[in-house]
Amino acid sequence: MSSLKMKFLSPVAALLLCSNIYADEINYSIKSQSLKDAIEVISKKSKTPYIVNGTLLEGKTSKAVQNVIGTKNALNQILQDSGLEAIIEDGAIIIREKRVKNTSKNENDLGEVNILANTKDGSAENGYLVGDISGIGIWGSRSLQDTPYQMTVISSDLLENNMVNDFKDIFKKMPTIQDTETDFPTLRGYQSRYPILEGIKTFYSLSIDPIETERVEILNGASGFMYGSGNVGGAINYTLKKSTDEPIKNITVGNYGGSDYYTHLDIGGKFDEEGKFGYRLNALYEDGESYIENQSKSDKLISATFDYDISDDATIILNLMHREQEETLKASFSFSDNRPSAYDSTKLYAPDKPTVDEADRLMLKLNWDINDIFSTRLAYTYTTVERYIYEVYPSLQTDGFFKTSAFYRPPFDWVGKGVQAYLDADFDTANISHKLSIGVSQSFQERNIYENSLWDSEYGYSLVDLKNIKYDDINPGEKYKIHENKDTNILIGDDILFNDKWSALIGVNYSIIDEKLYSSDGSTTSDYDKSATTPNLSLIYKPFKELTTYVSYIEALEQGTIVGDSYTNAGEILPPLVSKQYEVGAKYSLNENFLISSALFKIENANQYSDDGTSTGTYVQDGLEVHQGIELSATGRVTENLTLMGGFTFMELSIEDSNNPDLEGKEPTGAASRLAKVFAEYDIPSIEGLTLTGGVNYTGKKYGNSTNTDIVPSFTTYDVGTRYKTKIDKYPTTFNVTISNLTDEDYWAASSTLGDPRNIAFSMKMEF
Repeated sequence: MSSLKMKFLSPVAALLLCSNIYADEINYSIKSQSLKDAIEVISKKSKTPYIVNGTLLEGKTSKAVQNVIGTKNALNQILQDSGLEAIIEDGAIIIREKRVKNTSKNENDLGEVNILANTKDGSAENGYLVGDISGIGIWGSRSLQDTPYQMTVISSDLLENNMVNDFKDIFKKMPTIQDTETDFPTLRGYQSRYPILEGIKTFYSLSIDPIETERVEILNGASGFMYGSGNVGGAINYTLKKSTDEPIKNITVGNYGGSDYYTHLDIGGKFDEEGKFGYRLNALYEDGESYIENQSKSDKLISATFDYDISDDATIILNLMHREQEETLKASFSFSDNRPSAYDSTKLYAPDKPTVDEADRLMLKLNWDINDIFSTRLAYTYTTVERYIYEVYPSLQTDGFFKTSAFYRPPFDWVGKGVQAYLDADFDTANISHKLSIGVSQSFQERNIYENSLWDSEYGYSLVDLKNIKYDDINPGEKYKIHENKDTNILIGDDILFNDKWSALIGVNYSIIDEKLYSSDGSTTSDYDKSATTPNLSLIYKPFKELTTYVSYIEALEQGTIVGDSYTNAGEILPPLVSKQYEVGAKYSLNENFLISSALFKIENANQYSDDGTSTGTYVQDGLEVHQGIELSATGRVTENLTLMGGFTFMELSIEDSNNPDLEGKEPTGAASRLAKVFAEYDIPSIEGLTLTGGVNYTGKKYGNSTNTDIVPSFTTYDVGTRYKTKIDKYPTTFNVTISNLTDEDYWAASSTLGDPRNIAFSMKMEF
């Protein structure tokens, strides 16, 4: 039921009602769900109104309870580890922050202090551990521990404290993500090509920036059921910063490396005294030359989010973003045989001709609790990007010189749209609780290019001469629509709670992929419309509060790759396919601020590769890729002063059922079968505010061609840093320094791309 603002309640009635509540024998069985929904179940069943500041419940989920007698007992259990408490007085349930008495007799005694304890909000103080996730596709917000998939959550504190300029900077430190120095992080051996924004699949990673991001929720494994096709090995969901209850005014100035300086403004709060209308504004200005010679960078971004509580039960959120970015891209190498040792990574090996992006985004969301049973989640995104691309593809020849392909495409336009509409229903059948969700999600993209682009190949360049490549002027011709894609998913899912130990997620997705390619005269050159019904089955067993175990099976319809511009069959769409994943996992809370997660998994998917192992060959589809292995990760506070994040991924990778006997049993290209990483922070007890940081990142060998004759060596990098929190005058101030790749290791991050050299970044943040 809705929150009730009570004006009057007769003392006699209040006394009788309170006595009944405290002494009642109501039996409660409530599944893990949003904390607000759980409180409303208790309010309805006890016929008692409740009072709460709605912002205290945002993003929180309840503990599951089974056969608990008494309203107060049930409230205590669902609020466990939430930092909130319930009191019953004057005939109403009052939810508030836990209050801790300051028992000090010091003359500066502050008396009763209001704190929010054990919130697991991803802060550095809590070891960057979060208690809840924002949701996974049709499945809504829920406890991270009780989610039957392997997940890692990167909080805004972790992004900020690592001075993340590009998401790949933090992905390097995640034990289940392979460092490839590209826009497409690799999970479980597959590139995750399509980012997810607030639960909706989008198609362009540069339309999201770390400075506007509240959380990065990394889902390992097949995600087509939740978000649609395209991310076989995992999906990454980005949630944006929202308004704050208390006003914030933060400014950060710093240097990302080299002469690349930046300023970041972050302000937020409420417009009105009632706290119904909130805002959050993030702005970035960055300009200079990076730590790689001749690599220029520029970034100007503004992102504004507004939220309005239409009522106690409905909130609308609007986000607007504009970005202008320039960056000179690294060369993308290829080798026919005898891969050389990694070149000096402080060099660019390309002319200083930056690729230019201009992006705009609109996002609109509505969350509405219609009544005690039904609620709805609606969202819409619209994104446009205009891009000028300059790229260099040097191919090493037997004589030691390079055949170099210089690629330039006049500005192309990309338009992306996304929509989702879910209806949730909470109800019980006998002693079994359900949260039944039905809905639809759809992602659409359209790409418009000019008729002509430059693809100019020349022989005879030495390594040091690659920076002198010239781009010839071209007549771009007319602009036309070359590609459109529509990915539609009609879903139904049931989140079932059998008792306090057993639960399940069961769902079906009817997925439709509609894809078309066009020529410059408007005629259709490729067209397919493929549909499939795919299941999601997860069974969860929780033998005791600290341990959650699960088994899951997921199928997903995946669209075939659209072959990139550098290949001989550029623009071809490979056939769609169905991927399958089997997974068994466990999650254990060592203490309230430390979570250990592990999983055994197997993924089967069509094999797609370049036939000659280079980025200029023919991209084809043949046989089956099988990825199976084990993952383990841990996050949180080990002691009062020590935070650890780390883990490993071990996989067996193979090609099966190929028509080419030379590929049978080989490993797929570009996937490292071994990852091991650890990141630590230590607060120096004797120096208040001083924190030391460091990490080790290992990536195993991989193969650069389908026959596995091109071996890309393993590499290990080390990071160190320090952070100091103090006050200048009355303003909290944080100084931060990080050194990445401490030993200045030269390495091949991917088969065609060099890793980043040593870099020193620093910043100062002031909170006003």
